[in-house]
Amino acid sequence: MVSDETPVPATETKKRSTANTPAADQNKKDVSQTVVAKWKLNPGITLLWTTAAEFEQTVKQFADSLDERLTTGGGRASVTNELKVLDTIINKHADYLKGYLKDKYDKDNAPAYYPQFGFVKNGNSIIFPKDRNNRLTSLQLTVKAMAEHGFEDKKYGLAFWQDILTRYDAGLKLSVTTDGNVASLVSAKNEASLQIQKTLNALIHILKGNYPDTFKSVLREWGFQKEKY
Repeated sequence: MVSDETPVPATETKKRSTANTPAADQNKKDVSQTVVAKWKLNPGITLLWTTAAEFEQTVKQFADSLDERLTTGGGRASVTNELKVLDTIINKHADYLKGYLKDKYDKDNAPAYYPQFGFVKNGNSIIFPKDRNNRLTSLQLTVKAMAEHGFEDKKYGLAFWQDILTRYDAGLKLSVTTDGNVASLVSAKNEASLQIQKTLNALIHILKGNYPDTFKSVLREWGFQKEKY
């Protein structure tokens, strides 16, 4: 007798997983869709706790969540890149801002104004915070102080830092929203995956029981690539 872990020989070339979709998820999607089609053609195969129509809906939810997860997750990369670009710009132009303070209040007095502009001490350095939420707070201080200290007309003055603040704030908010959406999609995908796994295993046992002598070929006909999921 073949053990539950023995693979069922495939009759078709193994399908490749879609880019950025885990192979296990892609395989489960492909197998489930094939099983759905076969089950609908064999109404005599039944389970007490679910039907072919209900299973079809679960498989559709699983496939949809994979597609949406791919799209939403892909959008996160562009948000992350935008924040990285802004961080580089902020770090580079922080020295211009310090220069403006030194020019106006002289080199020795300038450090006393740094906190008003959002700078923090980091070891022996005075920088903008590395944590992005704290950095956003510092940028808000920067914009406020630029106006109060009369740096509106500088090349990298009020207008420059206001634009940075606006973009940074939008980027952080979008990243939080995107992460929340991704988490929700992953949760929905995982829930559907568990239901699919339970149904696939139940159908395998039913087919084995109904076709004790030919179950291997029957499983292949239904699209099963192994005897346990």
